[in-house]
Amino acid sequence: MNPPASPPAPAPKPRPPAPAFPLPQSRHAARLPAGLAPEDWQRLRQAAHALPQVLTPDDLEDGSDEQLDRLGAIQIAKAAAGGRPSRWILPQHIAVALAQLQATPMANDLRPRLQARLQQLESLGLRREGLLFTRLCQQALTLAIDAWRIELAHRVPVDEAPVWAFLRDGDLAALRQQLGPMPPYSHGAELTLHLNHLVARSEALVGNSGKDSQLAALLVRLQAECSVAMPFAELKAALTRAQDRWEQAVGEQDRLASLGRELAFRGYPDSFEAARQLGRRVTLYLGPPNSGKTYAAFERLAQAVSAPGRSQADTAPSVGSRDPGSQRGGTACGAYLAPLRLLALEGRDRLVGRGVPCSLLTGEESVPADNARVISSTIEMADTREAVDVAVIDEAQMLFDSSRGWAWTQAICGVPARELIIIASAYAAPAIERLLALCGERPERRVFERKQQVQLMSAPVPMAHLQAGDAVVAFSRRDVLMLRDQIAGTGGSGGHRVSVIYGALPPEVRRREAERFAVGASDVLVATDAIGMGLNLPIRRVLFSTLEKFDGVGDRTLNVSEVHQIAGRAGRYGLHDEGFVSVLKESEASAFKSLRELLPKEPRAPRDFKAPVAPNWTHVRVIAERMGVQQLHQVLGIFMQQLKLDDVHFAVAELEQMLGLAEMLDRRAAGLTLQQRFRYAQAPVDTRLPQLLEHYEAWAAAHALSGQAGAPHFLDEVDEHARLDRMEQALRQCTLWLWLDLRFPGCYGHVEAVLDLRSRLNDGIERQLKGKRPLWQRRGR
Repeated sequence: MNPPASPPAPAPKPRPPAPAFPLPQSRHAARLPAGLAPEDWQRLRQAAHALPQVLTPDDLEDGSDEQLDRLGAIQIAKAAAGGRPSRWILPQHIAVALAQLQATPMANDLRPRLQARLQQLESLGLRREGLLFTRLCQQALTLAIDAWRIELAHRVPVDEAPVWAFLRDGDLAALRQQLGPMPPYSHGAELTLHLNHLVARSEALVGNSGKDSQLAALLVRLQAECSVAMPFAELKAALTRAQDRWEQAVGEQDRLASLGRELAFRGYPDSFEAARQLGRRVTLYLGPPNSGKTYAAFERLAQAVSAPGRSQADTAPSVGSRDPGSQRGGTACGAYLAPLRLLALEGRDRLVGRGVPCSLLTGEESVPADNARVISSTIEMADTREAVDVAVIDEAQMLFDSSRGWAWTQAICGVPARELIIIASAYAAPAIERLLALCGERPERRVFERKQQVQLMSAPVPMAHLQAGDAVVAFSRRDVLMLRDQIAGTGGSGGHRVSVIYGALPPEVRRREAERFAVGASDVLVATDAIGMGLNLPIRRVLFSTLEKFDGVGDRTLNVSEVHQIAGRAGRYGLHDEGFVSVLKESEASAFKSLRELLPKEPRAPRDFKAPVAPNWTHVRVIAERMGVQQLHQVLGIFMQQLKLDDVHFAVAELEQMLGLAEMLDRRAAGLTLQQRFRYAQAPVDTRLPQLLEHYEAWAAAHALSGQAGAPHFLDEVDEHARLDRMEQALRQCTLWLWLDLRFPGCYGHVEAVLDLRSRLNDGIERQLKGKRPLWQRRGR
């Protein structure tokens, strides 16, 4: 008997056909315009990263996919790891985008070409704001008093059709013709009436005494407000506030009249009474790296002479707005404010080398000099109380730095110098001038040209073809040490003699490594972007090992300003006739192309920039008194969230680390006074290092409990023969201990032992860097 036959296998289910229009959200298919061909949609998807018609969440106010969805946009691609945003397009712009592709087909030069056209739009005052294009227009308003002229900036919506046409054909003349003349301001008559009213009120206040100079300062303030395009109601309010601030400066120079004005940023410049009373003469020294602007500033500073009748006690330097809580003696009639401790050291040595006695003041040390005429300090230590004859603020484009820019805002507004010199890259000048205008000051410009230009090389440079005088740039400690090992041929094979510079190195070691390269004791310098900050070195070629940088959040491509600042170190005048820049051949495949695109572009200030401001002790004290709170974390929260700030010109600086430390101090060191906790919260603690943070907490808690921080146990935990990474961590502990000792005299102590360990660790680190042993495997980024 045969077994029963098996039932036939079921036929495989047919696969559903692939959608003709692949979409991240299938429901968006209903939004596609009728008649759109699948192949056209595919072309649009492939070119989405370059098309100006494509939107990302950052283009809208709330920066969310949901808002784009509500507006009826079609999602082209989802957000991807590594920071790439989602991409969207409005249905009515699909035909425009396809026409764009027809006119400018996908090619290697498409994105640079479109970027160039977008920059041309920006130069015409055109920019996209959400779903609209607007045009920045200028109009002169003539006031009743002495035919004063106010240049008013305002934005008007424009038809998008001629803008899209220009992006397709690049016909700038046709675009200008389509735009036509700038339209008049729709509220011109009403605004002129308001301005005349404010000026008339001011004339009545000052009478005839000092009328011209006082009203001229008012004009500068009114012009500063009108130079920022804003809605009419906001502009009227801003002008009224500017007149109020001016009026208060005329009538009340001793103190601000109310709590709101005492705390709010819109009165921030007037809170620096010493600077406002001086009538400062301000000069901007503008130019690229290696243009001689810093040399010229030091020449002027070296000429500063002591003002008669000033005693040593009268000129004790202090930290000003950041109040260190201690007094330091030393007569000063000049000041140099540096962005880094290394440059403060270098500035002190420059002046001493010219026969000018100079004291040093940084976050962790005060080194007075006999008969000092000048003080060289880090920017955070700027004195905003005692007047000097000449002050120099260096690297003022750091005003744009998200974490430290507050220190430049404070110095530019608050340093009481009869003559103030501000050194900066040219692209920072408008932001600095606007900040000075809020102080009622109009600076002069002195422009410096680079002695020789930096040339882009024709191709990447293989590591095997490095030459003496080359500087190789990386962006992490790990990569610097890895390149150092490869270039030096550690482990027995031959190679170049190498100097290294990176952020974790102490300034003394960085300076020694720079000197080794400068005198020819090493052939090649491997460094992070620290070399872009004022270090003058005999570099002939700057070679990027990568154009990608980790910025604390993720990897990103360098911006134009960073490329210029670093590349500008190539070709030192008097040592090399010309400078060159390129990338290592071993870098990522796109590096040379990125460099070639970035180098010709001019650095630009951030759009809609607002000067960052950090709280000072006055803010903290007044909030605590008025609001009846003693928790530092709560006080800082009120400062950030509830103050009525002038959000046209100023913004709260990044305070996340300070808030975190404040919360810990309120919990672990509640016995300290509010002012003591505020000082602790400003300490240079790298919160990414658990051991350092643990020691900091223990010292603060012991201080609160007994008035003494205890012994620095790290003195016995490491010496100059330890691993490189352990010595670097111990040096951070030395720095933190010395910083705290300077602000809490009698609580920390052991200074000689800490300085001795710091010196021995510096020697140990330098010995390892000069040695032949491989170093980079020891620790990651």
